[in-house]
Amino acid sequence: MSTTKSRIGITLGDCAGIGPEIVDLALKSGRVPDSAEYVVIGRQPNCHPGEPTIETARTAGAALEEAVTLARRGELDAIVTGPVHKARMYDIGFKFPGQTEFFAQRCGIKNFAMCLTAEKITVARTILGRDSSSRSFAMTPETQIDGKLQPKARVTVQYVTKDEMDRAVRIVVRNNDPKK
Repeated sequence: MSTTKSRIGITLGDCAGIGPEIVDLALKSGRVPDSAEYVVIGRQPNCHPGEPTIETARTAGAALEEAVTLARRGELDAIVTGPVHKARMYDIGFKFPGQTEFFAQRCGIKNFAMCLTAEKITVARTILGRDSSSRSFAMTPETQIDGKLQPKARVTVQYVTKDEMDRAVRIVVRNNDPKK
């Protein structure tokens, strides 16, 4: 019986930042599961740490494009992205608030959320109405907030509960408006 390892693409991000160093250290650490194959995407043009340029942003953008192309072709099962310098990305015409929105647009996905996942926790940022209070409550895919469930909340709950449908998910709703 043969099993195929998942292929996870890892973009280096902007080489003037910490992305290449983090990727290198992580892959050499012995702490990443060997149940997957890791594909490093991107190159490191001549750059100086802490000095992002148009060239380093173009290289980071090219890595994002390559990663999404490989994923859409079925050659990657997941993508991990290194950090980019947003101001330099905007200088080269990057039109997205972040990398998550880039991938969603390139894949034609309208309902999405960025999740940070570790062994026992998954965190996703989403906005749930305009309530000024902070509160915590158990949530399932059917839970309604102010009479409706926001799309990013639904996709987050569905993702988190995919493997553990019987587990309630704790969602903390917080107002980010500094005036309140």
